[in-house]
Amino acid sequence: MARKRRQRIIWPRFLTFLAVCGLLIGGLIYGGVKLLAPAADLAMEKMYPRTFQSYIEKYSKEYGMDENLIYAVCKIESNFQPEAESKVGARGVMQMMKPAFEWVQYRTKDESGTTYDQMYEAEMGIKYGVCMLSLLKEEMGDDERIIMASYHAGMNAVKGWLKDPQYSSDGETLDVIPFSDTNWYVDKVMETKAIYEELY
Repeated sequence: MARKRRQRIIWPRFLTFLAVCGLLIGGLIYGGVKLLAPAADLAMEKMYPRTFQSYIEKYSKEYGMDENLIYAVCKIESNFQPEAESKVGARGVMQMMKPAFEWVQYRTKDESGTTYDQMYEAEMGIKYGVCMLSLLKEEMGDDERIIMASYHAGMNAVKGWLKDPQYSSDGETLDVIPFSDTNWYVDKVMETKAIYEELY
């Protein structure tokens, strides 16, 4: 009888002990996560920096573009390297091709004397890249996936896809991007933009 009474007393105490241990362990884990969160944010900010912030903010505002989209393009195109040059000759932070540069100058009636060689300069590369995106927005509408597909593959290609029902069901958005490299590029830019939005 005494043994049964002792068991009835010990068992609730044991359950209480387990509950307290669980709370302590949970608290330690939660506290550890909270302590690690700032370090994780700092690491992400180093991976996704706001390099050339003054230029990007200036020209995003001037040309009416989302600055997080511009950060994403710079990150994916060149990882913010002004001296970058692709195998096909695209130059600078936003990897502008010469025909695209000349098109921007023509469309904006640019008589500044800026040369294509200046696309290696961070400010000029960003200025003309953001301006080009704003012109594509003007031509193609507000859909950022359409804008970025046009930036990568060219407006004429995207206009053709929009007219093709196997790629666009409504003629305004792309259900499928048929170029695999452009599809990858657009997805990557949009994912990176979302990261910038989350971080900053």
